[in-house]
Amino acid sequence: MNDEIAPIPKTWRTKVAAILREGKQGSVIIRQRARRDWASLPFCPFDYELGDALASALDDDNLVGKRHEMDETGESYAFIFPYRSVSVYAKVNLTTDEIVIVYSAHRPLKGLELL
Repeated sequence: MNDEIAPIPKTWRTKVAAILREGKQGSVIIRQRARRDWASLPFCPFDYELGDALASALDDDNLVGKRHEMDETGESYAFIFPYRSVSVYAKVNLTTDEIVIVYSAHRPLKGLELL
């Protein structure tokens, strides 16, 4: 596992953003905790807004993140992005089967520090 914060590879960002935007059934899995945390943000966003928000954040060539190893195989990154008036911590996996799994989508728990 890489503990360094670094730019997230463009190929990963582009592929994940495309899958999120396509929204094909079965291609995006949002964990229940991420769903609850996202919905509890101050402006009560809907589930469908999460995919759009993540895809837009991934368009940023300056987006940095921290690589994580998850139970599911694939390439996972944690990153913080602005959405409306808050910062959001997200952890996302692109599995080897090209399924996107969203593990986290909440306010950062340690300021703007990646966990």
